[in-house]
Amino acid sequence: MNTLTLARRISLAAIASVAAISTSAMAGGSLDISLADTTARVGWDATRMDTGMHLNLAALHESDQGDIISGGVHVVDVRNPNSDLYIGVGANAYGIFTDDNDGAAIGVGGFARYNFPFNRNFGVSGHVYYAPPVVSFSDVNNFVDADLRLHFNILPTAHLYTGFRMTSVSFDDQSGRHKIGDGLHLGLKLNF
Repeated sequence: MNTLTLARRISLAAIASVAAISTSAMAGGSLDISLADTTARVGWDATRMDTGMHLNLAALHESDQGDIISGGVHVVDVRNPNSDLYIGVGANAYGIFTDDNDGAAIGVGGFARYNFPFNRNFGVSGHVYYAPPVVSFSDVNNFVDADLRLHFNILPTAHLYTGFRMTSVSFDDQSGRHKIGDGLHLGLKLNF
């Protein structure tokens, strides 16, 4: 089996697992769409009802550098739903596809969102995940996915944001890091 087939199978199996789990009753969710000049990303996430299980799926396309698909499982604190701080920790499985290299990685990390108490329509959010070599497969040596955002609620169920994304991968046969979708982006997140 070649490395491309193995990487795609690992990625698709991880995403399918998250999708299968997500068929359970969910306490709403959100659709996240972000755009930059050469990058588009679509994401979905939701928390399972009566638990702290948080699931997410995403796909990122960068017209010159490659594509990333991901799916993850996290735990979140659901004790106080009106808190200004929302934190989740867990892991994302990634499939990374470029013109020259393909691979998969399992990044461990988390996300956080904080609404400012003086004006809850404004807030900051972000995530960071790291996949060391031991959980990086095929051509991938290690992987980093990070994003920091400033958001404004335009409706109770929708907010606009601007952010800075830093996503990079180290491939076995290349020196330096290959960046996919790095830089500023604008987005819209819809909660349902």
